[in-house]
Amino acid sequence: MAYFAVDVLTPYKVLAKNIPADGLFIPTTRGEINVLPHHTHIISQLETGILKCVSSSGSGEESFMVTTGIVKVLKNKITVLAQVAEKAQDIDVERAKKALEMAKSKISSGEILDDEQLEKYRRKLARALVRTTLASK
Repeated sequence: MAYFAVDVLTPYKVLAKNIPADGLFIPTTRGEINVLPHHTHIISQLETGILKCVSSSGSGEESFMVTTGIVKVLKNKITVLAQVAEKAQDIDVERAKKALEMAKSKISSGEILDDEQLEKYRRKLARALVRTTLASK
């Protein structure tokens, strides 16, 4: 029996509900954390990256691309609230590759971008990199 129940939510949909997991790798603004049974209760900010649920009870491993948001670990319930999240198998690889190239070209074009625009394209680049990495696994 899995130790945790994991929910992955966005403002637009419930991506996953009550995924059984014995461990969880979470990308946070302070680095990746590994949540195992009896982990202390925490609330942390998410960073764009790969969220990986690991289960020894037969369901194996499930991965998600997540962006900024928060994660709450409380007893045996983990709630991930991400601005954007996708299941690994739902990633459109061609779209991710196009987004990666577009973001790279915008950042390196020499075009004058204000801080807000530059941050926007950096976030797009990070999302596209994670999507392409996750889809290639």
